[in-house]
Amino acid sequence: MNKSPPLKAIQYFSTTARHLSFSKAAQELCVTQSAVSHQVKLLEEFFNKKLLIRQGKRISLTQEGDDLNSVVRDSLQRIETVSNHILKEPETHLKIIAQTSIATEWLAPRIASFKQSFPDISCYLTMESMAASFDAQEFDIVIGTWPTPDNFVSTKLRDEYWFPVCAPSLSAKINANQSASLLTLPLYSSENGEDWQLWMQRQQLRRPAITKVEHFGLALLATKAALSGQGVALSNRFLAEDLIKQGKLVSFPQWRYQLPWGQYHVHYRQGSHYSNAVQCFVEWLQLKISSDSAT
Repeated sequence: MNKSPPLKAIQYFSTTARHLSFSKAAQELCVTQSAVSHQVKLLEEFFNKKLLIRQGKRISLTQEGDDLNSVVRDSLQRIETVSNHILKEPETHLKIIAQTSIATEWLAPRIASFKQSFPDISCYLTMESMAASFDAQEFDIVIGTWPTPDNFVSTKLRDEYWFPVCAPSLSAKINANQSASLLTLPLYSSENGEDWQLWMQRQQLRRPAITKVEHFGLALLATKAALSGQGVALSNRFLAEDLIKQGKLVSFPQWRYQLPWGQYHVHYRQGSHYSNAVQCFVEWLQLKISSDSAT
C-alpha cells in the first residue's frame, strides 16, 4: 500500500534544503531551529534514509535528499502557479456595439485609452448601421441614434448638432455669410434628401428649382465623399471632428441644426452581471466626450 510522507515534514525539509541552514529555515517558517530539525528527522525516519549531511553548522544534501528536493521544488512551483491562477480575478469582458459612424470615426481610435485606465476590463467592439440588424440583448452596451432597447437604460451623450462640411478646395466657393451659397453646389445626403430639406427650413431657404443631390446610405459615407472636393455633406462632430482638426474638411458651424433622429445615446443593460464595469465605461465615455468638446 502506497504511503505518502508527512507534508509538514516535506515543507520543513524543502525550506532547509533551499537555505542549507536550519537556522535560516527556522526564521522563514517562524519556528525554532529544533522544530525544523525534528521534522527533517521524521522525514528521514519515514524514508529510512539520510537526506541531509550535518557537518557542524554546515549542511549538504545526500543523493537521496537531492533527488527528493528536486521533485518537491518542482511540485511546489506548480502548486504556486495553479494557486495564482485560481486566485486571480477573472478579466471582465464588455460586449459593445456602436453605430458605424461613431464606431469607426470616434470610438475605435479612443478605445485604447479606456483600456489604459481600466486594464482589468476588456472590450469587444463591433458595429452596425441599423438597429434591426442585431439583437441588443447580446450586448452589454449599445451606442447610437437608435431607440432604447428593451431592459436597457439610456443616457444622451451630448446635444448633437449637424452642420455642412466640405473640402478646403470647395470652401472658397461658399460665402460664409450667405447659407444660400451652398445650394449652388452638389449636396450629399444620407437621408434621401430629408436632412437637407430640414436644413433649408431652419435657414429659411427655398430649394432652388435645380439642385443637385447625391445620395448615400450612411452619414459617414457622405462625410467621406466630401473629402473629394466635389460636394457638401451634413455631418456632426463624431463623424467629422478629427478630419476638421486635421484640416481635411472645413465646417460651417454657424449653419448648424439638430436632426430629430440625430442624437446619440449610450444604452446599457439593467442588472448587468458586469454592472460595475459598465458604469466605468459609461463614465469614461461621458468624460472623454466632454474633454473632446472642450478642445
